[in-house]
Amino acid sequence: MIHLTGQNLSTKEVIQNIFSPIVGSIISPQAEELCQKNNLTFVEMLQPFLRLSSDAHFRDTAGTSVSIKGLRINVCDVNWRPPQTILAKKMLNESVTSAVGEKVKGVKLEDGSFVDIPTSEPWFEQWRETFLTVQFPSDHEFTRHLLCSLIVVSSIDVNPLEVAGQLTKKIQMMQNITPPRLPKWFSADTLNCYVMLHDGCSGDIGKAQQAFEGLKSTYGDHKCFLLQINSHQGPPMECPDPWLRYLKKHQRPELTAAEIDSAPKTPQDLGPVMTMPTTVQSVSITPGGSSTTSDSLSVGGIVTGEVIAHPLSPVQEMGVELQETSSLTSSIDSLSQQTINPNVWTVESDVDIAHGTFLTAGDLDNLKHFVQDFAVRALIPYVEKLVGVLNDSISNKKGVSRSLLSATKRWFVTNKPGTGTNQNAVVYTNESTELQTRKLGDLYFMFGHYSLAFQAYHQAKRDFNADSAWQYYAGALEMAALAAFMQGTPSRKTYDYMEESIVTYLNSCKMPQFATRATLLSIECLKSAKLYQEAAKQLIRMTSEDSDLRSALLLEQAAYCYLLATPPQYRKYAFHSVLAGHRFSKSGQRKHSFRTYKQAYQIFENRGWSLAEDHIQYTIGR
Repeated sequence: MIHLTGQNLSTKEVIQNIFSPIVGSIISPQAEELCQKNNLTFVEMLQPFLRLSSDAHFRDTAGTSVSIKGLRINVCDVNWRPPQTILAKKMLNESVTSAVGEKVKGVKLEDGSFVDIPTSEPWFEQWRETFLTVQFPSDHEFTRHLLCSLIVVSSIDVNPLEVAGQLTKKIQMMQNITPPRLPKWFSADTLNCYVMLHDGCSGDIGKAQQAFEGLKSTYGDHKCFLLQINSHQGPPMECPDPWLRYLKKHQRPELTAAEIDSAPKTPQDLGPVMTMPTTVQSVSITPGGSSTTSDSLSVGGIVTGEVIAHPLSPVQEMGVELQETSSLTSSIDSLSQQTINPNVWTVESDVDIAHGTFLTAGDLDNLKHFVQDFAVRALIPYVEKLVGVLNDSISNKKGVSRSLLSATKRWFVTNKPGTGTNQNAVVYTNESTELQTRKLGDLYFMFGHYSLAFQAYHQAKRDFNADSAWQYYAGALEMAALAAFMQGTPSRKTYDYMEESIVTYLNSCKMPQFATRATLLSIECLKSAKLYQEAAKQLIRMTSEDSDLRSALLLEQAAYCYLLATPPQYRKYAFHSVLAGHRFSKSGQRKHSFRTYKQAYQIFENRGWSLAEDHIQYTIGR
């Protein structure tokens, strides 16, 4: 869903991509069959065209129009779920193993010598992208909640209107199920839009137009779109493949004899490398349909008959999402049956498979125009309306404290993260002013109105702090800092907000996955301001014993920060490169371990640091 690798994105573009509005899609079998003629799903077919080709305009409640530049819409299948523990770890390992970056550039040292460092770090970019993708959506933020849904039917469906109605009911069931399960939805009043796919080669355009008119008369003209594809007649044609970079099909590079054991293969092969305490919930279903859960602790391997909760999943999700489908009933089933992007691993014969072979240049234009049309005619007007509803609700409740105790607390109690009650003790309803303010900030942020987003986050931050709701507080701080950065007016206070967010996630909430995400975003902001030493400190703080791979990657990035600092700190660069090499080795990434040790050796070589030289030579030789 998130695409950051190999695109030379600026810091602001990276943040935009990570927090782009998410749209769910559900598709009829006939429509999916039309897409599969091009070896693509509907979601995959849209990927290269999801960034708007021209500026859009978003109008706030005051009537001020804001130009949205480069808006990217994130479309995902409503049936997609983040992978479970073992598969998530395997994906993270593979994202690093499969990355190839052979090009180097020389950096001149004070004595006139040069050290070679990579021109890019695709292994880090791919790991970051995968890490952000496999995170579960949380209740303390709404940027990963589905904003609306695309219901896709085909003109060759026997009764497209009836099929659209059936798919609409499925969406409504997902939204109204109790207790709530994934996917999470931004609002109870979700926008449903309808897309009719028409096969330009074999379909009857007259029949398609007639069926499309039925859709428009039922659901509204601004919610319905006719999209023609597969206009190419004859055998499949060769054409440029803009989808390849989004599908992430990585063919394993040929390994030398010395590198055969470099890459992790399976969780069982990794042994102690993958050993990590994992919370396990045993779920038993009674004849009446109720369930009971019990927690146990498993180290390392697979526990048959038990469901391993995802380490990146918020605590609230445990025991709820685990019962959703039969594909999640055991960790073994999670590996073999769960719906994930099949392009993470692929056999060699699938690597060079052609995509879009039945799509003409006109079809590609149709896809671009559809995305633009959907955003301008349906999505943005819906968001403007939603902003108005939230703003009115917040205004009506403003100044009305929920209780005398709450009002007194807000005026007379100064809270600090870690000094109040447990962060999980605070529960807000969807109608609470605090969450509605947070939702308003998220909408403003996703659609480029960063000044109003900052105001909303700042207000939410104060409310969450007064309630000692530290997870919510950390999230509001994180987004307030990013909103200030995206405005182009970051200050010292902005960076302090992000620092406090990371510390709160880490120490008060005990949620290292969100602390890691905030750190990944923070270092991009710090590096753009040339605050490399502060970026290095944040990266080093996130290293721990629970993940050698993550620690190795962050230590390597910290080393590069020391190299870019003014003045450059070469010995710190070399020292942290050695630490990164050690953690790469522990995680089974011997190729990357060798590379980082070799980079460090360039600093220590022939400078009289014999112990450091001996250590590196011994480690590499071993």
